[in-house]
Amino acid sequence: MLNEVNTSTMTSKQRSFRDKYRNQVQGWYNGLLHVSIIYATGFLLLAYFFLNLNNVVFIEYSIIPITFLFCNFFEWLLHKEVMHKPRNFPGARAIYTRHTLQHHQFFTEKEMRFASANDYRVTFFPPYALIVFSIIGILPAGILYFIFTSNVAWLFLITTTSMYLIYETMHYCCHIEDNFLVRNFPFINTLRRHHMAHHDQKIMVKKNMNLTFPIADWFFNTSDVKRSLLGTLLNGYSKKYIK
Repeated sequence: MLNEVNTSTMTSKQRSFRDKYRNQVQGWYNGLLHVSIIYATGFLLLAYFFLNLNNVVFIEYSIIPITFLFCNFFEWLLHKEVMHKPRNFPGARAIYTRHTLQHHQFFTEKEMRFASANDYRVTFFPPYALIVFSIIGILPAGILYFIFTSNVAWLFLITTTSMYLIYETMHYCCHIEDNFLVRNFPFINTLRRHHMAHHDQKIMVKKNMNLTFPIADWFFNTSDVKRSLLGTLLNGYSKKYIK
């Protein structure tokens, strides 16, 4: 048997799937290299975008919260309608397979933890995905450039890239061993409970679709807790308000 967490309540079915999945990637995969490529690419893109900013005026910064909300709702929609539903447009079936048929079998509410860095493959997007998302972002950035200013376009790309990295970081935090930092860090502690509940296969296609901040889940009533927006965001590990 390959590396596994020492103590766990996972079912034999989940344990078997984890062993089988690891056997398919052992020998060639390096989790730390995978993650390093993602963040190196992301920070290089951000550096390039920042270097193109020029004398930003205050009103131009308004694109940041607008883009932040757009990304949050896009994340919710992609998760709900593509990652958990087999669609037929290019790339969609692979996304569904990777997420629902692999990630959600590898991790369940019974066992959410990585056993080693080699388990990163089943959680982090492939390194090329950030490049694909960046290319997709060129069109709306170009539109913003022609309608408004170049600074608005660059700030849009800065925000979308930052949200991508936040997504990867917060998803990672959902699958590490519980510790003082993640248990007490606002937003991260909320997302850990939020995402663990989502991995319950009885509700995974209906509830808790956000992987950064559960704003869209609150708005569309797909959160499994019934609270105000602020209460939902700062719920932490509490199960008091579960519907």
